Amino acid sequence: MKKTILISAIAALMMGSAANAQGLNKYEVGLQGILENADQDSALKDNFGGFGARANYRLEDNWLVGLGYQRFNSPKSRVAGYDTDLDRYFLNAIYEVNPQNSFVPYAIAGVGYQDVHDELPTFEKGAVAQLGVGFKKKLLEYLNVGVEARYIRDFKNTNDDFALGAFLSIPFGYEVAAAPAPKPAPKDSDGDGVVDNMDKCPGTPAGVQVDSNGCPLDSDHDGVADYMDKCPGTPAGVQVDSKGCALDSDHDGVADYLDKCPGTPKGFQVDDKGCPVIYNFQVNFDFNSAKIKPEYMPKIEAFAEFLKKNPAYKAEIQGYTDNVGSAAYNLKLSERRAKAVYEKLIELGIDKERLTYKGYGEANPIAPNTTPEGRAKNRRVEAHLYY
Repeated sequence: MKKTILISAIAALMMGSAANAQGLNKYEVGLQGILENADQDSALKDNFGGFGARANYRLEDNWLVGLGYQRFNSPKSRVAGYDTDLDRYFLNAIYEVNPQNSFVPYAIAGVGYQDVHDELPTFEKGAVAQLGVGFKKKLLEYLNVGVEARYIRDFKNTNDDFALGAFLSIPFGYEVAAAPAPKPAPKDSDGDGVVDNMDKCPGTPAGVQVDSNGCPLDSDHDGVADYMDKCPGTPAGVQVDSKGCALDSDHDGVADYLDKCPGTPKGFQVDDKGCPVIYNFQVNFDFNSAKIKPEYMPKIEAFAEFLKKNPAYKAEIQGYTDNVGSAAYNLKLSERRAKAVYEKLIELGIDKERLTYKGYGEANPIAPNTTPEGRAKNRRVEAHLYY
């Protein structure tokens, strides 16, 4: 009766249909050969062989439960004149290590019942248990081969046997693992390559290079990003404007951190240290004239104020003409123009010891003499400063 129940259970399991070999198998059935070594106190003698069948069901990734059946035909008896057959039935728990691999070690433990067909005087039917280890290896997609070693405890007859087995098994009913739902791609709203939850500078304009925090690069560390920096390479510690350029408070073209003469008034040409060297009075004389028109006096007065505030400076007042007329005449005319400005400065309170004047005629034009406008600019007076 017990055999019929076990065979029916195995047949029911085998009716399941196999799926594609993805994930782990849900079911496994197999046949095995067994060689058992009897306890020296057992009524059974030496080693005896048998066969068995198994049917397992996977509870979860590593754990299976199953039914086992073992048959031993007429093992030798130590009692003369007695002969019997053994049937064993087990309920097993199996733990597999790395069941996804093609080589799978496992441990097996089970409890069951041993049926003795013809009981011997010292060998009766009763409860048994087993504990063992083994491994199986995939030969084909739906065929495994394996070996195992088991300790058998016969509680009724107080025997301890050891068994070795080899088996073939068929795995089937593979669970097709559902493809994991794709994780939503981390959002990068400004498209700078740094996701929003790590971006310290959201809203970076497209195409701008950023650092690991999503902030635009600032190679010279002046606080103005490279893509907005009109003056890259500003030295460390230098104050800059919104364009990344060093501050030039007096607008003389020399940055404050290099300017040895801060506060230079507007209208002066300066040297590379920011100190005044040339002042163009922007006094444009009429043709063939050395007379200063009233509208040009504010420029002369401004220069006089500069000299009063900076007593270390001295100045040569230089006069120039356009190229109309003879060079000799133009030289004399330029000197008269220089002298006219020179005298106005003295009238405004500048010590004549700080001033000289000289005419340079047609020399050093600041505009082309080919147009009326250019010639007008060349009819000028400049102050060249020195210490």
